[in-house]
Parts: sequence; structure tokens; C-alpha cells
Amino acid sequence: MNSAYPVQPSRQYIPHIRSQCSHCNVQVEFPVPSPTPAQGTLLRVRCFKCQSIYTHAFYPTQLPPGYSNTSSSTTPHNPIGSGSTPPPSNARKGRKIGTQEKPLETGYYDLLGVPIDASIDDIKKSYRRLAIKHHPDKNRDDPHAEERFKEIAIAYQTLSDPELRKKYNEFGPKESQPEGGFVDPEEIFGAMFGGERFAPIIGQISLAKDMKAALQEVEETEGEDDKDVKRDAKGKEILSEEEKARKEEKERKVAAEKAAARAERVQKLVENLERKLSIFTESATGPYDSDVTNSWRTICQLEAEDLKKESYGVELLQAIGFVYVSKAKHYLATNQTLFGVGGWFHNVQGKYHVFSETVSTLRSAIELKSVFDQIAAAEKAGNLTPEEKKKLEEQAAEKGIQALFKGTKLEIESVLRETCDRVLEDMTISRPKAQMRAVAMQILGESYVAIKKDVDGHPDESEYVRIDTKSSREKDRQRS
Repeated sequence: MNSAYPVQPSRQYIPHIRSQCSHCNVQVEFPVPSPTPAQGTLLRVRCFKCQSIYTHAFYPTQLPPGYSNTSSSTTPHNPIGSGSTPPPSNARKGRKIGTQEKPLETGYYDLLGVPIDASIDDIKKSYRRLAIKHHPDKNRDDPHAEERFKEIAIAYQTLSDPELRKKYNEFGPKESQPEGGFVDPEEIFGAMFGGERFAPIIGQISLAKDMKAALQEVEETEGEDDKDVKRDAKGKEILSEEEKARKEEKERKVAAEKAAARAERVQKLVENLERKLSIFTESATGPYDSDVTNSWRTICQLEAEDLKKESYGVELLQAIGFVYVSKAKHYLATNQTLFGVGGWFHNVQGKYHVFSETVSTLRSAIELKSVFDQIAAAEKAGNLTPEEKKKLEEQAAEKGIQALFKGTKLEIESVLRETCDRVLEDMTISRPKAQMRAVAMQILGESYVAIKKDVDGHPDESEYVRIDTKSSREKDRQRS
């Protein structure tokens, strides 16, 4: 069929990268530099419209389809209209199945900034740093942040699983995708501390869910910025009686849902703890039965040695153990000393611990905010070198993990205190039975608290979720 259009002129294909001017917000594109820049390289781009020069952070995911990192910009790619299909990014030509030494596709390795022979430890450390650095909430002005964040999560989930990694090296990304799709990145952060092995002891940590709800609320609020909002002299929003009623009703509903979720969580933990302590209480003839006591202590120590292998296992065991020991001692002292004076002492000691941990958590949050403020101020001034920016980002990542763990620790200890009170103050059992539970709980807690990190040079799982920075290495050197 003859076309009514004249013959169209063509030109050699030149790959371009899409971007957005930070001054006038216009969409632009520029040729891929040759050689291809390293991940995280800051490129200086001149806007065609306002002629301003702005910086663009380069990542391999920004390369157009069919472009290989090893290609030169002077090498022509498949011309438009040639009838051939562009090869996958980073694909090795002439080989349909890759090997573990020579993968068919290296895009996921490039995205995480690790070599193809990287260990699981290196992959995990790189992912933690990049996930925090590129979280959409911290890069609201970057239109590509959310997509990059998801791609980082997919790359990590593939390369951190030996079976998926093997399939990826051999067949590329499509064959390596797990059944049911990839997991939400937020779920990875939710499982960062303890994982499923600790769930029967501490329940499902609610901090991740609370953080997600808070982010959603912020997004909803920002979506209403265009509305004409009336404010008082102090800048506080003025609400009508109807709006106040809706807000209060929403807050009551959220509070009720949180209370119900916590009550259900505590009830399950009470049942699990009672079942575990019954190994001692149903076997011992009394609190001073030495044979059963030694057997129970051995069981607790074996469990602790197994649990410490999990992510942040040692830190969690010590936190859990502290609550168990303090609650058991408080109960025994209250019921075995004159007027319960011993229990009063342990109660004061426990409250001081809660206060101290709360202050420590707030301090970590303030330190994290300080680092982000430094990054924002330096970027605004325009005097931040790539090396300095990377150093600050590493500090932010490290402090972010610390603040997250301390917040999680506070939550866990609060839930466990309520759980222990329920177990020891059970009105359906006799006082001697309750005292037996307290003795068993104290032995269990002491076994947890006594757990230490291995010093054989092999890092445990908890080290995988920390950010390996110069400052952290210096701290480890000083401790050793």
C-alpha cells in the first residue's frame, strides 16, 4: 500500500537520558556521556530553555532500552526501522544462557554497585545504604525516585536469594522473578529485626506499619495544599465544628484499631510464654528443684544460641532478657520481702531503664535529623563535593538504622512488660504456681542476656543490616 507521506529523513541513533531542570522544571534530555559514567556520578547539564546549569545524578536505570553500559556513544545501536529487536540492557551478545562467572545480564549488579562475584554480605550492605538514600520520602523533588527505589528492592531480592540469583545469571531478570511477584520494600524493613523466628516471642513489630501510615497521612495533607486553608495568628489551621468532629472521630478510630491490634498481640504472646514456661512449672517439684532447673537452663541456652543467628538476634535477646529478668525479680521480691519493699526497688529501677531508653531513642532521632539538615544546607549552598555527600549519606544511613532499632526496642520492651505482668498476675493460678513461673522466667531471661556475639571473625546476620562506614569500622576497631 502506497503511503501518502513523503520519504522521511533519518539520522544516526544517539541514546539520550531524560532529566528535569531544577530551575524551570522543564523536561529535557541529553546524550549519554562516553564512557558511561559510574553509578552516582553528578553530571552538569545546561537547560535548553532557561540556560541554567544544574546537576543530575546518574544511575544505570536511566539508560534507554537497548543501551549497554559497555557501549560507546559513537557506536550505533539498532537503527530505528531496521526491523531488529534491541538486545536487553547489558546482555552479552552471542550467548543465550549465562553462567555464574559470566552472567547473561549484569543490570542488577550495576544497580547495587557490586561486582558479579559479590558476597551476600556485600549485597545486603549495599542495599541497606541505597534503600535509605533513595527512599521516595527523602527525594520528593526527584521524579525518578520511586521507580529507582523499587528497582533497587527488586535487584536486592533477586541477588540475595541464591536460587533467584542463579536463574538471573543464566537467563536474565524475567526468569528470576519469584512466583507472586516481588515483595514490597516496606516489608523488608518490617522484617529487618528478628524476622519470623522472633515473632512468637515479640509478635509482629508495628513500627513499620505506623511509619507507613504516617507517610500516607503526610501525602494526604500535601495533596490538600492547594485548598484555601484558613489559619490563626499562630499559623494553626482553623477547623469548622464539622471538620473537628471528623478529625476527632478519625483519631478515635485509629487509636481503637491500634489498641485492638496490641491487645491481640499481647494475648498471643501471653499464651506462647505460658506454654514455654510450663516446661519448667509442670516438671519441677518446687522452685529449688536443681535437676529440672539445670535442664530448663540448658534448654533456654540452646534456644538463645540458635536465635542469636537472626538479624539483630543478640541485641533483641538482650532486650527481651532484660525485661524477663526485671519482671521476674520484681514479682519475687514483692511476694517474698516484708511489705514488698524489694518489689518497690525493682519497680523504680525498671522505670529508670524506660526513661533512659526513651532519651537514647530521642537522641538518635535528633542526630539523624542533624545529618539530614547538614546535607540539605550543603546542597542548597552548592559547595558539597561528591565525596563529602557520600560521607554524609553514609552517616545518615547508619544513624537511621540505629534510630529505627532503638524505636523498635522501645516498642518490644513495652509489649513484653505487659505480657509478663499478665503471665505473673494470672488470677486463675495459685501463688506457688505464679512463683514457679517467675523463677522459670528469670532463668530464661538470664540465658538471653548472657548471649554474646561470636568473635570468630564471621559476622552474624545483625551485621548485614548495618551500614559499613569509616566511622563504624573505627568504632569496631576501638571495641576490639
